[in-house]
Amino acid sequence: MITVILSGHGSFAPALQGSSGMIFGEEDHLYAVPFYKDEGTQTLHEKYKQVLEKIPPENEVLFLVDIFGGTPYNAATPFILNNERMDMATGVNLPILLEVLSMRGSLPLKELLKNLKKVNEESFQVCSEHLEKVTKSMREREEELL
Repeated sequence: MITVILSGHGSFAPALQGSSGMIFGEEDHLYAVPFYKDEGTQTLHEKYKQVLEKIPPENEVLFLVDIFGGTPYNAATPFILNNERMDMATGVNLPILLEVLSMRGSLPLKELLKNLKKVNEESFQVCSEHLEKVTKSMREREEELL
């Protein structure tokens, strides 16, 4: 089982956890660790440490954080160094979290991370580009029918 630790600036992590709960229901082994304005890297590191103490040692751990190089990222990095059972992905969003929750029981951590890159690429869409493709496809179909 992969345990997920969500973190980000402000209430981002608890809000993302709540959004995923609307879709998947409440999930075990999913922790939201907020990072507030008056806190520093050491405070966040201690919050992570408290969560990690609750996780069975056989579980893999995936940190999902908002910004590469931000405080949530920096506070998690020492835990990941020299630990093959832990890793981190940045730029977390709802599609990424849902994908993790749906696949974390069937894939090892490294395979899951490979899949997340593809999901992230597919989930980012520009509406006007999508509509242009749809319109072009509809025109081509109409021409084929004539």
